[in-house]
Amino acid sequence: MSMTDPIADMITRIRNGNLVYKDYVDIPYSKFKERIAEVLKEEKYIKDYEVLEENNRKILRVHLIYYPGKKRAITEIKKISKPGVRIYVKKDEIPKVKNGAGIAVLTTSKGVLSDRKAREMGVGGELLFYVW
Repeated sequence: MSMTDPIADMITRIRNGNLVYKDYVDIPYSKFKERIAEVLKEEKYIKDYEVLEENNRKILRVHLIYYPGKKRAITEIKKISKPGVRIYVKKDEIPKVKNGAGIAVLTTSKGVLSDRKAREMGVGGELLFYVW
């Protein structure tokens, strides 16, 4: 069966792994998902990620971060743009998530970027999801 929204699947795997304090989650690989993982790593929401090959299939292994006292780095992760309803924002309309405590991840003409980088570069795009 084909998957209609692989990014929602990635976000759900990260959310579920985070809820049960998994060290890492495995996600079917794509370059797009790898770039999303890169943005999450740059913003310190995940520890690291790696691309592995199992049974001639690539997987993206995302290592999650937890702070002392079982505090999660990712409190919540919420999908915004969906296959049925795409949400686009102009460079001036990029939202601040939780007054700057969280990030919005966008796909732009310059690639996948966090809201801070998109504002810095002066580009808008499709609003994928929020993380805080």
